[in-house]
Amino acid sequence: MILFKDNESMLPAIIFDLDGTLIDSAPDLAEALNRTLLEINRPALSLSSIRNLVGTGALALIKKGLKASGGIENNDLEALRIRFLEIYDEILLEKTKLFPGAFKAIKNLAKLKYPLAICTNKPEKPAKKIIKGLGIKSYFKIISGGDTYQYRKPHPLHLIKTIKASGRRENFAIMIGDSKNDIDCSKSLGIPSIIVSFGYSNIPVNQIKADMVLHNYNNLIKYIEILCNKHFNLRQ
Repeated sequence: MILFKDNESMLPAIIFDLDGTLIDSAPDLAEALNRTLLEINRPALSLSSIRNLVGTGALALIKKGLKASGGIENNDLEALRIRFLEIYDEILLEKTKLFPGAFKAIKNLAKLKYPLAICTNKPEKPAKKIIKGLGIKSYFKIISGGDTYQYRKPHPLHLIKTIKASGRRENFAIMIGDSKNDIDCSKSLGIPSIIVSFGYSNIPVNQIKADMVLHNYNNLIKYIEILCNKHFNLRQ
């Protein structure tokens, strides 16, 4: 494990996506979506199919769920989005959990003085509720959701504002995510990225062309050190 000098400003911000990256939230999202669909007499969707619909926000999830269950036409999308979020708020911590090894990795990164942040398209309120419920909120400088700013991923300003809120300049960070949106954001800023192989991407992760592919959180700090040395010339 690389130990840097005491100057914390030497270390880049580590920006995490949430759903499919830090947390396995698909079971609770699927339950909320299916309850919403049931209220308009639509059939339930399988968990496996919903996993690949997650990651672009509540409205996009509603649209995808409607399309998969019979069509979008003649539905009040905003009313369904609000109803979905109401249901989801009641159950969002029933089955959601951190991916194996994520908690230890977060604690170790914090000990090393990396500023940590979350940049997610999930609305800010449920994102913070989940992070608090899982006992890791204190480790993050900022948790920005899809409604925190006027922009959301893959728009680069969502990531830029999150990095700056963490205390770093916009090109001094590493993005960790599970989707093309996450990696496209990092590429637009010219910062290195890590994509997890266990997330919700409907595109094979090796086709997304992140700098590194993470199969296990036990390797995260090692991968971050490699990227720090390569892109920021940070060494022992």
